[in-house]
Amino acid sequence: MSDETSLPADVIEAIRSNRKIEAIKLLREDRNLGLKEAKETVDAYVRQNPHLEVQRNTGGGLGRLVLLILGLMIFYALYKKFV
Repeated sequence: MSDETSLPADVIEAIRSNRKIEAIKLLREDRNLGLKEAKETVDAYVRQNPHLEVQRNTGGGLGRLVLLILGLMIFYALYKKFV
């Protein structure tokens, strides 16, 4: 297997951004690896460096939606008051 400690910067960035499939594709292109070997290399790197993998955003969409609706309500209230 390849040296997992020296992955290219774009592969590491893809891992940090939770784009594991993209990281595997980039690694395959960079090192001319097969799919299985590239996946194993990325998986091993993630296991050795768990701090690089960003936590998935769960539930953030609902909070943004509430803020958007609240902002629109405030905008509408100000519009009605001054127009």
